[in-house]
Amino acid sequence: MITQLEQLVRTLENREAGWVVRRDAAELLGKVAQKAISALTSQRNDTDMDVQLQVERSLEGLYALALPGSASKGEFTLRDLAMACDKRPARVVEPHQDGFLVTVRLDEARSQRVHIMPYESRDGRRVVRVYTACGPVTPEAMSWVLRSNGKLTHGAFAILAAKEGPEQIVLLNNIMRQEATPEAVKMSVKQIAYFGDQLEQRLNQLDEL
Repeated sequence: MITQLEQLVRTLENREAGWVVRRDAAELLGKVAQKAISALTSQRNDTDMDVQLQVERSLEGLYALALPGSASKGEFTLRDLAMACDKRPARVVEPHQDGFLVTVRLDEARSQRVHIMPYESRDGRRVVRVYTACGPVTPEAMSWVLRSNGKLTHGAFAILAAKEGPEQIVLLNNIMRQEATPEAVKMSVKQIAYFGDQLEQRLNQLDEL
């Protein structure tokens, strides 16, 4: 296995090789890296402390190599922020579009999908958007959520356009990029998932009236 990986690395680094060969080598190396990170992440809570410590050391080494500038800039990468939420099986993090998707298990029957996405406003402000979809936009739902906005302490209701399908009412929390820490994003994900599920159930009840 190591010999095969070394061969792929040599192929990728060989600028005299054809671009197709080098591209395929890069693709295979990426798949191997993703599987390695996924396997390591799934064992973060291993019952054997030696295994758990080595898993953390291996992950730190991988992130340091892949993201060498994050520490010096004093800013966490979006991957750093998202992976801090991973705690399987309670929370599972997956890449999604240009951000990440966290599936939060609330109980045996229900789960909530929370997005962690980068966003830049027209005036150049960079934020991390943490949000979950609660339901379609209807007059009855809008009347209820506007009244509810004043009661929320973490996040607020908003309307976001979906790439496919109609606009959705979402429960959204914007965190300024330079203020986003793993702990803040993890707390936001947990709260958005919990309250988003409660509000989604309420909106579904309105649809049935």
